[in-house]
Amino acid sequence: MRIISIQGRNIRSLYSDFQIDFEKNPLAQAGIFAIIGPTGAGKSSILDALCLALYNTCPRVENAKPDTPLD
Repeated sequence: MRIISIQGRNIRSLYSDFQIDFEKNPLAQAGIFAIIGPTGAGKSSILDALCLALYNTCPRVENAKPDTPLD
């Protein structure tokens, strides 16, 4: 399986529409890359979107305690 793109809307800290296209540069030429950024930028939210698309579930959210902030 090859992930071509990740796109979504209103997933945790990513309030507006977003798309990450792995077939366009610079990601198309990258052998490996890192997801980096400040706290609250949406790094984990990108991975949540990927899990939701692949498995129709988001374990990080489902396993969280009700009063524990996730981001």
